[in-house]
Amino acid sequence: MSTISRPTRFRATSRSLAPVGATLVAAVTGALLTASPAQAADGAGMSASWKYYQSDAFQVAATLPGVKLTAFGSDQNGSRNLYGSIEHVANDGRCSRVVIRAINVSSDLVDETTCGNGTYKTFNTGSGSFDDGLLVLVYRTIPGTTNADKSLFVGIPSSANDAGVRTTGTGASWSYYTATDYTYSLVRPGVRLTGYGSDGSSRSTINTVEKTATGSGCASASVKAGDVSTSGSTCTSSTAGYFARWDLDGGLNVKACYKPTSAAEACLSTYLPKPV
Repeated sequence: MSTISRPTRFRATSRSLAPVGATLVAAVTGALLTASPAQAADGAGMSASWKYYQSDAFQVAATLPGVKLTAFGSDQNGSRNLYGSIEHVANDGRCSRVVIRAINVSSDLVDETTCGNGTYKTFNTGSGSFDDGLLVLVYRTIPGTTNADKSLFVGIPSSANDAGVRTTGTGASWSYYTATDYTYSLVRPGVRLTGYGSDGSSRSTINTVEKTATGSGCASASVKAGDVSTSGSTCTSSTAGYFARWDLDGGLNVKACYKPTSAAEACLSTYLPKPV
């Protein structure tokens, strides 16, 4: 994969928010997402993911009903760029919009909209290279406005100070496979979390956390919604820990961690919204 030129590097300032964890992303984007008209309580067609397919390259994907985002990025020891396309794939009288932000960069890197079935726009984050987290926001909008009736975001954490993020296979994903049933996963060196759940009067979460490292250490994971959480762990290689809860409400903050015996704990997180 060719590398995008990097004449400018944007680094964290003293107010660095580089990790782009689930709670951080929710806080950064909350006002923007909730300012839109109420979304129908239907998750069908919603998904989001990012994954490193080699140590210097990653992919990002997201869908909403009628909306499709596909993007690829380069990563040179933590300095990254992103390029791709936003498509509208339904004859529904709506538009597709993508906005991309880098933590500690004040202006949007990308803001593209396309309207009409079969239309698309390409985008790239420009000639700069960004060391902090990237935030990709995807919307289905009303033509002629920025008002959205469907929306989601993908938060990609910085790899500048966490080389484990750049390990092939590391990533996060979630998707609705029916209007109310969803699955999600987190993978990073030493740990893999797989979860399922359903929406109703409350949300359920059923999880398996696995230790994938062969050395001494423990894998753990948690799912939290508001003040309610559940968690599990395992310290034996190739074994799993199981945990579940059936009384959650709101967006899910999902986290998976691995703690080697003689090194610091490293975690990965994602945010799974609830259509409202």
